[in-house]
Formats: sequence, C-alpha cells, structure tokens
Amino acid sequence: MFHKISYAIAGEPGSGLIRNEDRLPQPGEIVKLGDNEFEVVEVIELIPARGDWGYYHVTCTRVKDGER
Repeated sequence: MFHKISYAIAGEPGSGLIRNEDRLPQPGEIVKLGDNEFEVVEVIELIPARGDWGYYHVTCTRVKDGER
C-alpha cells in the first residue's frame, strides 16, 4: 500500500508538498522534506483508503538546528 500525503508546514504559508510514501508518518516523528527536517504534529485521513492507496494531510513544524 502507498500513501499520498499532503504535507503542510505550520506557520509557513505556501509551503509544503505532496509526496507518495510507503508508510504513514506518526505524530512526533521527524520527516525530511527536501534539505530540512520537520516534526509531524498531526495526521488526518482525507479520503478513506481504497485498494492499495490512501490520501492524508500531515501538518509539521520545522525542527530548528540543535533541537534534535
């Protein structure tokens, strides 16, 4: 199964991206988007899973240098 995920970065309007993932990130997890790291704050299922895919919205916050 793959997950189509819409990532949004809190406090950064117009930021984010849509990406296919093999696994669904969980709150508290660190994800790397481009060259930056972000902490997952919230995961919302947008469309119930169908067949071999699901569509989700993930809200993240930027991890500042030295916080990890």
